[in-house]
Amino acid sequence: MGRTLRLVPYWERGSVPTERIEIVIDPGPSFGAGDHPTTVLALELLEDALDLTRQERLRPSLLDVGTGTGILAVAGKLLGAGLTVGLDIDPAAIFTARRNVGLNENVGRDDGPGRGVALLVGGVDAVKGSYDLVAANLAAPVLLRLRPEIIPRVGGSLILSGIAAPMAEAVIADYCRGDLLLVKRLEVEGWHAALLETGAG
Repeated sequence: MGRTLRLVPYWERGSVPTERIEIVIDPGPSFGAGDHPTTVLALELLEDALDLTRQERLRPSLLDVGTGTGILAVAGKLLGAGLTVGLDIDPAAIFTARRNVGLNENVGRDDGPGRGVALLVGGVDAVKGSYDLVAANLAAPVLLRLRPEIIPRVGGSLILSGIAAPMAEAVIADYCRGDLLLVKRLEVEGWHAALLETGAG
């Protein structure tokens, strides 16, 4: 998926020679295999956003809101993010995300500043400050509800995914009301995702 990534269940890791970056996951009992269109779209935009952000910062910080299995946090780390934090209000999600971080070599090792992935049970208010890149793969009504909490965390780029077609215009317009500008928009199988960046507004 995307230009450089390959998502594989842990029992198949390394089974197919590839030049792509493998994201190894154990879906756990409550989650899919990570191949849902919303996740695929978010991963594609994550690649784009990190390419843009790394032009200004060597190891940009990443906040993954509603991390679920931790796929976006792990992918961000493998693609060169620095400080990486995943949040979820579901303790079972954080349990699964921690296992997935551990399944990906070097991602979970915290041996220096900006290394490893911090996974926290809680909402957006569990963290302070802003991040170079914020990703939120959540249902449209949740994205609308969390807008006042997410916007202050955006220090550069924002990825929104998980948006069903009927609410796509409303969600994107709502997030673009401030100083965020729409940079790229994707759609597949009735699901929408958007990459926004801070700019003059």
